[in-house]
Amino acid sequence: MSQTPPASGKTVVFARVVAKADKGDELEKLLAAAVASANSDKEPYVLTYRCARHGNEFRLFEEYDQDTGGIEEHKAQEPFQNLLKSGLVADVSIEFFQEIAKA
Repeated sequence: MSQTPPASGKTVVFARVVAKADKGDELEKLLAAAVASANSDKEPYVLTYRCARHGNEFRLFEEYDQDTGGIEEHKAQEPFQNLLKSGLVADVSIEFFQEIAKA
């Protein structure tokens, strides 16, 4: 596990996002937009992008092709920028892993 993404290869991201009190529904809408963008043709470097919710806590499972700068490209997209600017997040943790190559 790393706090910074690897420079190349397939990268797996596990993220935990907690909404501020009574802001879970608003945050869910922004996360749904990020999921839709990440799983569209707009973001071909995103291999998987899934989000689940329990109360005000959200968990994300993401896979990127870092050979194409996947994570940085995802972060540049409007839905991700809207999340950053929203002020709806109380806590966030992000962990990066490099996928083990198939033998």
